[in-house]
Amino acid sequence: MDFRRIEWIFLVIFVAIDIFLFVSFRQSGTVQTSGSAQTGDSNGTIIKEMKSDQIKFSQPSAKSSDGYYISSSNNNDLEDKAGSLLGQSTSYSDDQLTSTFKTPVAISNSTAEKATDIMMKDSSQVSHGKEYHYSKQLSTKNQIIYVQDVTNGSIYSQMGEVRFKVSNNEITGYTQGYLSDVQSLREKTDTISEQRALIWLYQYNEIPNGAQIQWTKLGYTKLLSIQESSVYVPTWIIAMKTNNTTGTYLRRVNAFTGAILKSETSAKSVTTD
Repeated sequence: MDFRRIEWIFLVIFVAIDIFLFVSFRQSGTVQTSGSAQTGDSNGTIIKEMKSDQIKFSQPSAKSSDGYYISSSNNNDLEDKAGSLLGQSTSYSDDQLTSTFKTPVAISNSTAEKATDIMMKDSSQVSHGKEYHYSKQLSTKNQIIYVQDVTNGSIYSQMGEVRFKVSNNEITGYTQGYLSDVQSLREKTDTISEQRALIWLYQYNEIPNGAQIQWTKLGYTKLLSIQESSVYVPTWIIAMKTNNTTGTYLRRVNAFTGAILKSETSAKSVTTD
């Protein structure tokens, strides 16, 4: 992989995206900047507006964090290791491994996580399993989800998750995505705060009146693909319920630029763009 060439292409695209977003914000006039002109008082005013719209949420943190752009290789690592897995049949498609257990694993509500923890630590059951951790927020009665740990965070994308399938109190198999050869691009950069991400989402009309914000997480999601690599960006993942739906919706905000990211579904009876 020509890492320097990939990094250069990525930087050019990144600059173009930033220019486009800046021009769009100036033209629309609907989104305030997060620089010196954006004061704590104006943030507080918008938070009050959200509450007056009956949007329910815990007080968001105004503290910025930091992160990297990271890249991973698009290879067949999981497919290559599939032959080492025991007691399961597998298939591989779109960079994801699908496994079906020959003998389903019986569980109860109290033993489900313990059973999957054991499998994640056993390389004959799940490849690279020790590089993931259990996600209570994403897991449901039908799926037990683990997210991959990488530099300075975790992956909130199907490309970096293990999703165990649960049916009739049995674990029947799993689907796995894995980011290999993860590398940091550029230097560490400050991210917007949780508060700023929530405000931007509200100003983009992505939070309807009466919605309930269930949780927020700062993690990594996919930004773009370049030749044989993919680039991931720090992202605020915001989970919400609305008055008109029973499922949980995930919305994603680029933690560097504040842009809304459209990405794949990855949570409870979830609906995303």
